[in-house]
Amino acid sequence: MESTASKQLPQTTKGNMTQPRPLSTFSSASTHVDILTPITPPTITPSLTLSTTLAPPVDPENGVSTKEMIVDSPPEGGLQAWLTVAGSFCITTAVYGLSNSVGVIQPYWAQHHLSSFPIQDIAWISGANIFLCLFLGVQVGPWFDRFGPRWLLMAGSLVYLAGLVGLGFLPEESDVHVRQGVRAPGVMYGLLMLLWAIVMGSGAALCCTVALSVLAHWFEKKRGLAAGIVFVGSSVGGAAFPLVLRTTLPKLGWAWSMRILALIVASLLSIGNILIKGRIKGRRGSGAINFACFRDASFLWTTVGCFSMCLLDFGLGSGVGRLVAGAISDKIGRFNTMILTTIFSIITTFAVWMLVETDRMWLIYLFAALFGFGTGCVISIGPICVGQLTVPSKFGQYYGTSYSVVSFS
Repeated sequence: MESTASKQLPQTTKGNMTQPRPLSTFSSASTHVDILTPITPPTITPSLTLSTTLAPPVDPENGVSTKEMIVDSPPEGGLQAWLTVAGSFCITTAVYGLSNSVGVIQPYWAQHHLSSFPIQDIAWISGANIFLCLFLGVQVGPWFDRFGPRWLLMAGSLVYLAGLVGLGFLPEESDVHVRQGVRAPGVMYGLLMLLWAIVMGSGAALCCTVALSVLAHWFEKKRGLAAGIVFVGSSVGGAAFPLVLRTTLPKLGWAWSMRILALIVASLLSIGNILIKGRIKGRRGSGAINFACFRDASFLWTTVGCFSMCLLDFGLGSGVGRLVAGAISDKIGRFNTMILTTIFSIITTFAVWMLVETDRMWLIYLFAALFGFGTGCVISIGPICVGQLTVPSKFGQYYGTSYSVVSFS
């Protein structure tokens, strides 16, 4: 018994030191430690989470964060994008095309409705129409950025059609009489100024500003081509509407001619309202006239350039120039295209116009075609150059403000 017990006791050495027992002897439920299992330190959960995300910068002009203004890049194509281009084409055909038909309408006024007025006084009516179409863009542009195209385009179409339909109710010259001491021609002049200049000019500002500004929602690299296609509509309408009027005015008279025009214009505006779609939601804080963009020197000088070129714009050949210049600008740059076409116009003036003589009158037609081709580019390239200086969500404000200055040309 003793020998057995002594074998179980730990062996001692000198100095009363005990040899360490094997680890297996410590095996128990409470003291067992597995040396192969790593010890994981306790996880400490912080009570406060620190964020390294900085607040987005604030746009001092509108008082909103620039993060709200950032949008994805335009798709540069697709079905809806090109349908929008087609809709804008219809809008410019109807509105700008009819404005370009004043060469037929104004002589008719001089012979019938306003025969007692000099031609320079009659010209103020058509001039006021174009002026308001461009000048009112200073407010329509910010509205477009704020609300999008839908309701502005619909309102502009209704206003424009109201003025055109109203023209159809004006009497012919045979119905003009002196009534109640008021000279009827003066009343007729006031009615034409109200309907053609003020009402239709205001509607044109709403329609055309929207039709051009919405292109920035869909195009950046191809915006020149898109704008060129849209602006060709003004040349198409400027050629088609006079043909209609030269046929209807002698046969049907003024009232029915205006009603036929109203039917054509209503069809074009309806197509435009259906096809045009916006892609960028409105910006908070926008919607008011803001001239802060003139602080940008590039914008200021671009506006001055557009103003100067519009003084020289010529009708014949302009439609081709708008399309070609728009397509080329996407390849070589918008400002480069503007410079090249300006040089082309200057060369045309010295090379052709200076050679015009009575026995070479054909040079006048050649000059009209070439010079119109050169200056026509400003119609399509001008707004695109302005768009180069801002983001798509503010294109309406920049375009409308710039061309409100151009309107004085």
